[in-house]
Amino acid sequence: MASSRSALLALQPLRLHASATSPHLRMMAMGARGFQTAKPQGQSAVAASRQGPYVKGTVNDPTPFPTPNPVHGSYHWSVERLLSVALVPIVGAGMVKHGSSGLLDGALAISLLVHSHIGFDVIRSDYLHPRKFPILGPILIWALRAASAGALYGLYEINTNDVGLSEFVARVWTA
Repeated sequence: MASSRSALLALQPLRLHASATSPHLRMMAMGARGFQTAKPQGQSAVAASRQGPYVKGTVNDPTPFPTPNPVHGSYHWSVERLLSVALVPIVGAGMVKHGSSGLLDGALAISLLVHSHIGFDVIRSDYLHPRKFPILGPILIWALRAASAGALYGLYEINTNDVGLSEFVARVWTA
């Protein structure tokens, strides 16, 4: 008998006293049940994105979820962390043995360039996303790619036709 009465009470809409309009008072008086409401009869729930004037193709469109891909998620994050950790001994070795190893200068140049490219790409995607900036976003993507290609060519020239990257940095540092 008591269990059927409590089941009936749980199904009835909640009626609050006028003094219990504060969410804090409702929570203290009734626990989580104080926030349960009953849907009015004859009305259906309407998603917030469907209410009011809706123009397709605006900035307020819902963002589509990308398909899960470990290359763009956990593997990408792991490669970024591994590259950041690998830079520590490479830069340290370049400071100790500057100018004597072309292989070390090449590894230093490539790792610094990839690390910088990933960092600037993250900044660009965070603050100037192509969805929000449909003209400027793609231009910046290609500008970053062109700058990275130019930097790669410059580092190649320094390493092959000049003193090498680590010796170049040592000379600039002491100048």
